[in-house]
Amino acid sequence: MKTVPLRWLIVIPFVVLAVVLGAAMYLLSSVTIADIADKIGKQYIKEVEGRIYDRVQDFVTPFISIAEVNLAAFTHRPELLNDLPAVAGRFYEQALPYSQMTFISVATADGRYVNSTQSPMKSGQHNIAANFVYEPFVMAGFEYDPKTFIGPKIEADPTFLYDPRERPFYRRAVNNKQITWGNIEPYYGFPTLGIDLSAPIYDENGTLLGVTATSIALVELDKYLASLELVEGAYLFLAENNGDLIATSGQGALYQTENGVITRSNLNDHSNKAFQLASQSAKEGMQEIAVEGENYLYYQRSIDLKYGKQWQIGILIPRSYQQGFLDSYTQSVIVITLLLFICIAGVGSLVAWYIGKPIHRLSQAAKGNNLKSIQQLPTAMSGVREINALSQGLSSMADNLSDIMQNLEDKVAERTSYLQGENEHLLESALTDELTGLYNRRGFNQAIEEALVYSQEKGQQLTFVLCDIDHFKRVNDEFGHSVGDLALVSVAMNLKHHVRFASDIVARYGGEEFALVFLNADIEQVLLRLNRIRRGFAQNPVVKGEHITMSFGVVHVCEGEVISMEALIEQADKKLYQAKNTGRDQIIL
Repeated sequence: MKTVPLRWLIVIPFVVLAVVLGAAMYLLSSVTIADIADKIGKQYIKEVEGRIYDRVQDFVTPFISIAEVNLAAFTHRPELLNDLPAVAGRFYEQALPYSQMTFISVATADGRYVNSTQSPMKSGQHNIAANFVYEPFVMAGFEYDPKTFIGPKIEADPTFLYDPRERPFYRRAVNNKQITWGNIEPYYGFPTLGIDLSAPIYDENGTLLGVTATSIALVELDKYLASLELVEGAYLFLAENNGDLIATSGQGALYQTENGVITRSNLNDHSNKAFQLASQSAKEGMQEIAVEGENYLYYQRSIDLKYGKQWQIGILIPRSYQQGFLDSYTQSVIVITLLLFICIAGVGSLVAWYIGKPIHRLSQAAKGNNLKSIQQLPTAMSGVREINALSQGLSSMADNLSDIMQNLEDKVAERTSYLQGENEHLLESALTDELTGLYNRRGFNQAIEEALVYSQEKGQQLTFVLCDIDHFKRVNDEFGHSVGDLALVSVAMNLKHHVRFASDIVARYGGEEFALVFLNADIEQVLLRLNRIRRGFAQNPVVKGEHITMSFGVVHVCEGEVISMEALIEQADKKLYQAKNTGRDQIIL
């Protein structure tokens, strides 16, 4: 490298460096800050949009799932339609966890109708309504009774003629021959919107048996949008594809009633000009719109629900929100740039560090634990050849070490992921019976311990049932072990069909022995379910026209009673033994 006079090193490089670096710092920072401000606005919109999207999906999913579950139940077990009071109890239990679920209903092809109903504005007030109890085709409201399901008539509720086959939900489902969405409409007598989902029920011959439906109040979505903390001047809306509003972040009405005619509020004629302009864009994604001199960043996204329903999310935030960030950072850049000029001028007076500075820098990089600090060293650090050679050698060594470490990290990550998957598979296999898909003995022991602790902490009742297939050895001896396996699978399906999926426990306890745990259920309800299980065996042969029976040993733990798992199993085993020795095919409590 060509040497230069010391005074040139003092005057020329630092003057040029001060001017060029200061100008570059200011220009680069201005562009970068503008880009950051824009990204902040877009990131804010994406975060809000994600929260709304997740909320809508979480809100609608139970509503759709209940309709699907009921349709499957009635399709595969049409005899349920002959016992509508029991169906009313089923609907009542389904609706309890959901404050927004207003109706769960079924209408038969002969015009009978029953539902579990809840006020769309006062969640938690569940009742039963039916048109066949008081008088045929006369709708009346009834209290819920945990034993008979349809309790005393609610005298305060008016009665009226009601044939569900003439209602829109019934006709829509029958005409479409599939699960069908209803229109979003206000509830009669309540200041909120709702929507229903109905499904036709057919038997195996294609004969129409009726229609099951669910209805949900949308007031919770409107409250959710209004509760979100937004930047000043921002707007949110949830709308149908035709622009009719479902919910907004504002306080405006979602529909108007004039002379008995109901009109939904629409983006196209909304009093908010921003909403009107948003309705003119059918394009999804991010875009800019101007409203009365104010620029907005507008984002639109569709929410695809099942069975062909689609809603739109709209988010508008003013550009002034981003401009505030830009102004604040611009002032900071000016101050930093001035300080940079001062610092560079000061460095000029320290030219004596010309030799010591690069050496010191190399030393610090070598002592540090960060390879990147070495890799970022410039190729030419000084006019001294040896210093440059040392710098290049360190950088090359750091590059090699970085490659080695990256390869090691990739291999460790790959191996860790593989082991984690294997562990999860082994855990699932260890807790599940391979043949029936139920808990095995180990999985059951873990589940019942948790259930006992939970029921005792919550002061809830618990019922433990130990049951055994009668004369199972005869099935294996006469038909072979493959048929015996089919019998075990059939028993498992029957048991699972008559328990509550969310709270009860079903397990293959060992061989032909099974265990059931009913949480927070009256003993009468448990016995009713056990008798239904017995009827299921009587009605449906397991294989080759052969029916099986089971014996049941039942232990009921009352509220507040404390018992160990070992004592519970021991008592149930004794009662099962008693059932076996007193004739089989019976329940011993």
